[in-house]
Amino acid sequence: MQIRRTLSLALTTVLAGCATSQPVTQIDKDTYLLVASSRWRGNDGVAVQGLQQADDWCRQQGRHARIIGSERSEGVIGVMPPKVMLSFKCDLSRP
Repeated sequence: MQIRRTLSLALTTVLAGCATSQPVTQIDKDTYLLVASSRWRGNDGVAVQGLQQADDWCRQQGRHARIIGSERSEGVIGVMPPKVMLSFKCDLSRP
């Protein structure tokens, strides 16, 4: 049982380490930039990951994300993971 728990923890740690994002950066008065990448999620998965992270960041401020620009790179299997760059604004949430 202890071995299974240790293996599960190790696998979770490895997989979590493969999905990365840089801290959200403010690039204008109310505009932000997020860069995310992952070796395991593929191009579309990384885009979804970035969208979720942008929205989570805005929700922490009681707002929701509105994407105003994006750029994706496919990556190269085994060499460079796919990456997405999102520029977004945090709009007021509707009641």
